[in-house]
Amino acid sequence: MKLAPFISGIFGVLGFCLSTMAGAAADNTLETILTHALLATAICYVVGYGVGLIAQQVSLEHAGAISKAVKAQDEAVERKRLEDLAAEAAAGAETAAPQMK
Repeated sequence: MKLAPFISGIFGVLGFCLSTMAGAAADNTLETILTHALLATAICYVVGYGVGLIAQQVSLEHAGAISKAVKAQDEAVERKRLEDLAAEAAAGAETAAPQMK
């Protein structure tokens, strides 16, 4: 999911709601309330889009860092498992070699 359009939509709706309530609380005319609410919606949408782009980039970088950490941990576990198997095979070969002579 793209975060920028989602967050900008939320910011726009919140800007409209808050501006409408503030205009109504100030006893402005309906035309003034809606004009200011529309302007606040546009400004909040643009700001929200910028915030969404930043949030999206941060989340992608964080997911990449977690992915690298998990991959390194999985590789370490697999390496340890293979080393243990190799040690068991070597021990088995040493005990089998004297019996073959």
